[in-house]
Amino acid sequence: MPIQRSGPVPPFYEYVTSKALIPHNGSDVSTLIDLGIHEWIEIPRYQRGISWEIDNVEEFLESPSILLGNVILAQFPHEGQFSNLRSPNYLILVDGLQRFSVGTMILSILHEKVFSSGSAAHSSCSRYFTGLIARVLSLSAVYLHNDYEFLNHPRMAIQTQYRLLKEKVENYISQQLIRDNGERLSRLVHSTYLNRQVALDIYFNFNGPIEIMSTFLGINTVRVDLGPVDLLRALIVEQGASAGWSATDIDEIENDFTGIFTNNDKPDTSLLPFVNVILKSLNESPTRVFPTWGRDLLISDVNNFLDFVEYFKSPTGFNGYLQEIKDCGSIPLAILISHYYIQFIHYDLPKPSFLEGGTCEDEDLKSLLISSYRVLLDGTIGRSRIYAERIISGTQVGTLTDIANQISVHFINRSISESADLNWLLACLNKVDKNKAKRIFNAMLLPNRGQGTDYTPLVFGRSSASFHIDHLIPQSLIGSLNEEGESLRNFAPLPQNQNRVAKATSCSSKLGPQGIYINYIQSNTHQVHPYCLWLVEEFTNYNQSSQLDQIELLEPNRTPDIGGRRINYISSQLIMKI
Repeated sequence: MPIQRSGPVPPFYEYVTSKALIPHNGSDVSTLIDLGIHEWIEIPRYQRGISWEIDNVEEFLESPSILLGNVILAQFPHEGQFSNLRSPNYLILVDGLQRFSVGTMILSILHEKVFSSGSAAHSSCSRYFTGLIARVLSLSAVYLHNDYEFLNHPRMAIQTQYRLLKEKVENYISQQLIRDNGERLSRLVHSTYLNRQVALDIYFNFNGPIEIMSTFLGINTVRVDLGPVDLLRALIVEQGASAGWSATDIDEIENDFTGIFTNNDKPDTSLLPFVNVILKSLNESPTRVFPTWGRDLLISDVNNFLDFVEYFKSPTGFNGYLQEIKDCGSIPLAILISHYYIQFIHYDLPKPSFLEGGTCEDEDLKSLLISSYRVLLDGTIGRSRIYAERIISGTQVGTLTDIANQISVHFINRSISESADLNWLLACLNKVDKNKAKRIFNAMLLPNRGQGTDYTPLVFGRSSASFHIDHLIPQSLIGSLNEEGESLRNFAPLPQNQNRVAKATSCSSKLGPQGIYINYIQSNTHQVHPYCLWLVEEFTNYNQSSQLDQIELLEPNRTPDIGGRRINYISSQLIMKI
């Protein structure tokens, strides 16, 4: 039977007073059943919590829009669950949690402070809310029940965030009432609850919760604010629940997953391409990721997966190739994790040694790094994600060097063992911005092709031990619209502790006999970059040092061609390395 939908457009107050959260705290629901409530809502696992803040609530109340957006619900039969609810079906709240929770908390706060005549602290303000009271007070059991379920929800992410936001909203409402703004508040509340509507999209005939998650993954025609991390976590948890995992096991997996794939409650962007690759595989060939995927999914499969990704996210040792591959972008990292995960899961190979600072795989890592530099320079790095997908699906096999070689041939028509085309390289280098410059200067530190794997890249960051991309002619002197001043022609790596002085020093002074660059090279406190050595050798005794401060001489085909000399030197080094 095909999926179907229906779509009423009720006033907002009806949305939050006609539906009740499925009780998880032993609540007596007889009053709600007597009121005729038959639409019971479950909050799915991919809804991580209440994300709104007080400013969102104020904007919500003050918005002039007549439509408060779409609410997406998926209907499923109870199948023996929640039999005490006397309803054959229940609804999963796919999208609309923020509005449902805020609509509930505002009514519960007003119920306590205004609606309850006599005992309410601001009952004198009830005259402003007579229209709303007439419609919702008789249904107070519904919103008070929902408020209780939110405040005591078994998932702490929902319970804690609801409590925190409710405190802020309660303070906001109290301040409005204390300051004699009750009439203004009532106008906003009346308009929101009585005059404004929500569009309810109710879908049914799904085969199960997993199918609806797959349906709404990446959907464009219906707005669903769910990211790939939320969906992957939910797919795993739903499958685990179907396999009979205990509530404790599910909570532990959820928490471990969140800790690995998020940072400060935001998705870890470095892992997002890998997450999308895994999601695609779970839709097409799930046993490639979890060998026991299905109703017999073993928790050990998921723990192995999470532990493996955690090793890559937080390795116990430092490997320069691994760090630089990560810095090249999240897609090279996805290719790397995918390759070694499949080796680990399907070929019983141990975790790679570089995760503990080892060097056994450095030759393979060097090959992947070279291909990553090439597609980064070429501007095609985004299209290389298909190789991670092929690795997971099993259609791309071979060593990591084999894969890196295919990527290079695919995008620049040169194998790893071959030099890149010099004209291509020069054209790419002339487009390098500040962020890519970090990768170029580290690429210059690679051993030449076929000449070993010893590699120590610079670390760029804010600490005094780290490096910074220096504008040789300071930014304050080049103007924001000068392209050459914001290109590789005007960049060099410099220790961060020299940065403040360098920002206010002319290029001729920096490269002069007593300048910043000679002091850096002679200090023995930081790794010396060969490009900085070349700059000092080339320009310290330059007989027309004032020319180094002329921004126009960075432009191509100038006389003297200062910018061109720099690009030519960099390309002469890189052509032997990448």
